[in-house]
Amino acid sequence: MQNPPNPRPLLAGALALGLLLSSAAPAAPAADDACTEAISALETALVRLAADRIDDALGAVADSTRALGDTYAQLAEAEPTRPAPDRDRWLERRATRGGTTGFRTWPDALTSPPAFQAPYPGFYSYAGADVDEALLRELALFERLLPAFRSAYRSFPFSWVYVTTADQALMIYPYVPIEQAANNGNPTRTPYYNAADFERRAVGWTAPYLDLVGAGMMVTASYPIYQGDTLLGVMSRDITLKELTDSVLRPETGWGASVLLVDRDGLAIGASDPDLAAELDAVNTKSGAAVLYYRSAEGMQSVTTDGAVASADTAVDALVERLLAAIGDRDSVALDLDGQTVLAARVPRTGWLLILSRPPASLP
Repeated sequence: MQNPPNPRPLLAGALALGLLLSSAAPAAPAADDACTEAISALETALVRLAADRIDDALGAVADSTRALGDTYAQLAEAEPTRPAPDRDRWLERRATRGGTTGFRTWPDALTSPPAFQAPYPGFYSYAGADVDEALLRELALFERLLPAFRSAYRSFPFSWVYVTTADQALMIYPYVPIEQAANNGNPTRTPYYNAADFERRAVGWTAPYLDLVGAGMMVTASYPIYQGDTLLGVMSRDITLKELTDSVLRPETGWGASVLLVDRDGLAIGASDPDLAAELDAVNTKSGAAVLYYRSAEGMQSVTTDGAVASADTAVDALVERLLAAIGDRDSVALDLDGQTVLAARVPRTGWLLILSRPPASLP
């Protein structure tokens, strides 16, 4: 199996765009209308290109997720249905906590389970302590799939890779201890499982969410795995949004530009301003969920997220509110809000908005 596309060059390109957006000073006086129009056109094009760079990185993740899912389907089709020969080995390696059973996947030389995110897989069953023939075949499949998981992870090493079967078995890489894994409950009822586009048999995306084990804001790509018309399970990849967007949202002194990333409802995903970034981390961490929005008091009435709160920065809330109303179904928009230049472009794959705001004093 070939390695999946590597998004790092795409992120490097996004970094270059972010630097242009936040530090390139215009060469002509603002009074020159022709020059001002040219600068505005360039800024709009750069914001659009930066959003496309984020989309390209997400596309590489989607392609990787799809390739892993197709590999799993091929292995499942080739896997014999005869009784698995390793029942005793897996029974010896079994440990159950509540309704979750984990299996030892690390070398015998390790006297205790590995640390969180150690370079080992986690094998889990959420159907109780029973180890039947179907589960033994899943465990055999997991072992055969592991080299592909490791290769995929190396291509994008700030995300988890995992497959969830329709009969509630799960393989995840890198390692997640049973203490965290046991908290997931039935994995086929989770948002990441049901984010898969079952109707079109395509990759689907979760809404941005807060990782419960401290990785910050994340989004998950999920791909349904079929054998004929039978659903085998869902292949998923978690992506930490901080790593994905830092190259574009990097704060620079330049000419005072500020960059935001929000979803189509105004949910805060990232901010270049240190105060806004600190508020995003503090509010979401305290809530244990992604609940911070850049919306006005009126706009918050349409938000359905439990525990949703508006940012304490009312100026940013008002800016994003007006922008959401202005962009509609368009791919990009440029506004002059009381002398403040605001540009935004959609990330096509997710519908998020990359927003650049420049105060009037930023031009010489």
